[in-house]
Amino acid sequence: MTRTTRWLAVGAGLLAGGAGAAVWRWKQRRLDALAADSALVTTERGAVEVARRGSGHPVVVLHGEPGGYDQGLLFGDALFGDALFGDDVEVVAPSRPGYLRTPLGDNGSPSAQAALFAALLDELDIDRALVVGVSGGGPAALQLAADHPERVSGLLLASAVTTEIDAHEYTVGNPLLDSLLTSTPALDLRSGLVAALARFAPDVLIERALRMWSTLEGEALEDHLDAVESDPAQRQLLLDVLASVLPASARIDGALNDQDWFGELPLADYETIACPALVIHGEHDGAVPISHAEHAAERLQNAELLRLHGDHFAFVGADTERAEARVRAFLESVREAEPATPS
Repeated sequence: MTRTTRWLAVGAGLLAGGAGAAVWRWKQRRLDALAADSALVTTERGAVEVARRGSGHPVVVLHGEPGGYDQGLLFGDALFGDALFGDDVEVVAPSRPGYLRTPLGDNGSPSAQAALFAALLDELDIDRALVVGVSGGGPAALQLAADHPERVSGLLLASAVTTEIDAHEYTVGNPLLDSLLTSTPALDLRSGLVAALARFAPDVLIERALRMWSTLEGEALEDHLDAVESDPAQRQLLLDVLASVLPASARIDGALNDQDWFGELPLADYETIACPALVIHGEHDGAVPISHAEHAAERLQNAELLRLHGDHFAFVGADTERAEARVRAFLESVREAEPATPS
């Protein structure tokens, strides 16, 4: 090895070490901030990390895969925030088992998650709530409505998984390679790269995400990209949603668990679910096909299916105002149907 080669090797090692240290510091700051913005609630079924916002009719938002309570808050704000409802809604956003600070334990199955969230409602002194299942949170939301109907005043499914799907985002089916891909160093490196893109090249990240999770092609896709990138509010919401999967190493246990259970769906008997239900789905969803929405809407006793001109990010795009109006009407109808609380 020549002197020049040795110096190049030393320089490369120092650069890699510096990058690794920067990623570690970013991860610790991110985890500290997430922990500071939530609480751990002990229930008879185990501990649950949860954050609450607002006051009024309780809405439990079950995040997707991957995700955490932070993602639930984002969707809760987008669907039920002050701009739409003022102080009329309380968003309750738990981290599902295996995500962030909620341990996976024995609560991996949709039925166990449903029991855990029913126990959480007990601890929070909430009798009934509108339950929202976003993407991978769909199975737990449906199971909660099926197993604990007395706790669910209404059900909203948004881009939700409802039947069998192969969603192995982190694995490729090779045990040796999978263990490497899901290792903490690999996940932290991947997360750090995404965070760097979000900071220094956000439009590149947005375009990659929309192309990945949309079945739109050609001019239709370009028009969709232009519409999102030219709207500051939608652009920021999408960046915030993409950040809500980071760091992946703090969410991987839940993601891998979800992916295993997704192959066993459906597990709940949807035909027994009688509460009002609104099923919202983008017609061009490339992550969870709209057939999932159709599957649920056809079987739920009291369901309406709202098809949006959008992709997996159903509330980002040209149909945003129509979706918001329908969610508002749905929540108001659910609240009006609730029995009056004795004075």
